[in-house]
Amino acid sequence: MYQDNKDSKTPQARLEAYLRLRRLAHETKPVNVGVTDVTDPADAGAPFGILMDISLPQGNATIVAFISGDASFYTSTGGGVIGGIGHERVRNAARNFVISSAKFLDKMEMTTAYPLPEPGKVRFYVLTPQSVFTSEANEIDLRKNDFTPLYAAGHQLLNALLAAAQPK
Repeated sequence: MYQDNKDSKTPQARLEAYLRLRRLAHETKPVNVGVTDVTDPADAGAPFGILMDISLPQGNATIVAFISGDASFYTSTGGGVIGGIGHERVRNAARNFVISSAKFLDKMEMTTAYPLPEPGKVRFYVLTPQSVFTSEANEIDLRKNDFTPLYAAGHQLLNALLAAAQPK
């Protein structure tokens, strides 16, 4: 696992690194995370990854999970945790986050653009072999609306990543 220290880069370099990592996550293909057979129509629509972008007063944070159990967390102001797959709690939380996203696809829109969320909002991107789906909501509303379980699963993953990154 790699934990970045934001003291090592300029603010512009930290932002560019964040945007690059985020773009790489959006561009991940199913085969990159162990999904090799998507010939079955049921598998072709099954999520293999999810990103949860959170707008914060000082920037943005992104939580990424793949069905393989790999997960990361990074911020636009620097810092983050990459490569949590080596920790069982992270793997389980990552898989749970991805699997639970399937229940929300019918409430999302297909997209080919990946903007960051508006201030005070959270944006989900669910990756399937055929398409990417998205939805944005006010973070306050996510405490009690249709997307609350997905938001909670994302925070469970974040907690697992942060715990795994703590020095022993």
